[in-house]
Amino acid sequence: MELNFQFAHHEFDESESRPLARIDEALIAFDDFDWADQIKQANELKKCSPTLSLILERNKHMIWVSGFGNNAESGFVSECCFPGEVPRFLGFGRKQGTVSLYSQNLSHQQARKALELFINRAYEELSSLYENA
Repeated sequence: MELNFQFAHHEFDESESRPLARIDEALIAFDDFDWADQIKQANELKKCSPTLSLILERNKHMIWVSGFGNNAESGFVSECCFPGEVPRFLGFGRKQGTVSLYSQNLSHQQARKALELFINRAYEELSSLYENA
């Protein structure tokens, strides 16, 4: 389990990781992240959008949220994946696999809620949040 940060001054393939003792530390990190300043710097530097990722198992159980916008308005892009039921080939029935969700239109509050739902493994609510954003 790790928390990964990509700041505005980073190159595309650069980030900072830190291990977590408790999964709920990810919400504290989200709240402490200076999203407004990082989004402003990203616009000035034209490098990376500020991104916070919670990785439980790389490419199988993770979520990331990334801020964008300007001084007047900002938003978040997010993607997550987790174990669950997915449609079988041609849509006949379901099987165990990796569910992937993506949204490019979350507010600050919705991005935090997505992280909270992921941490609490409330995947039905999380799916609904992504679908309705």
